[in-house]
Amino acid sequence: MNDTDGPLGHTIVGGGPRRVVVLNDWLCDTSTWDAAEPYLDRERFTWAFTDLRGYGRSRARTGAFTLGEAVADVLRTTAALGWPRFSVVGHSMSAYVAVSLGQHHSDRVERIVLLTPPPPRGFGVDEGSLAAMTAAARDDGKRAEMIRARAAERLSPGWAALKSRRFVDTSAPEAAAAYVALFARDGLATPDAPLRVPALAITGEEDAPPMRRDATKASYAAIGGGHLEVVGLAESGHYPMQEMPPRTVALVERFLGA
Repeated sequence: MNDTDGPLGHTIVGGGPRRVVVLNDWLCDTSTWDAAEPYLDRERFTWAFTDLRGYGRSRARTGAFTLGEAVADVLRTTAALGWPRFSVVGHSMSAYVAVSLGQHHSDRVERIVLLTPPPPRGFGVDEGSLAAMTAAARDDGKRAEMIRARAAERLSPGWAALKSRRFVDTSAPEAAAAYVALFARDGLATPDAPLRVPALAITGEEDAPPMRRDATKASYAAIGGGHLEVVGLAESGHYPMQEMPPRTVALVERFLGA
């Protein structure tokens, strides 16, 4: 879809009164949630699994691949769905989209869930490392190897192989390359603006240290205030919806249904 003014590609699951937008991470479209989908409550919630530009159902959509663009796309998509109010689940880099919506669009957003969020100001990599990561994201072979290297210590070779294929198959190289700057260097556009909606962060305690519970509580303390709760999953890494699907769904639904 190349229409820059239309809704993002999405799939609706359920038909309940509580409406939730679920966004993808850098390494895959929202098929990351496939293992968790059977556990979703379809009576209380309507879930819109929504792929950002360059990914999955929105893979053919071109753009600048920036945070501001993604926020506008979510607002446009929910307007097209006829959802005046909704909650957002952001995973990894798309946690920034959820936070931005919670900072600046509390008239539309009810609650946000941040799954394994990166630090508000990004990871602060130097320009040389950023250039190397951006170049690797444009090369399918290097993209696959990137996953295998990250997963080798914790998860099975089969999971790493599947994740590598999904990264290559579900994301356009130019989109994957462009989004690197968002989490590796830039972070939130307004890292000091307070959250204005209730928020839950779910961390994996076997994830990279900056995304574990205590680090997340510290890095988001200034903007979270009394709005942010942080729950750490001791046996999970960066993909709780794949590593611990029933537990992750339970945490998300209890918070969003409160």
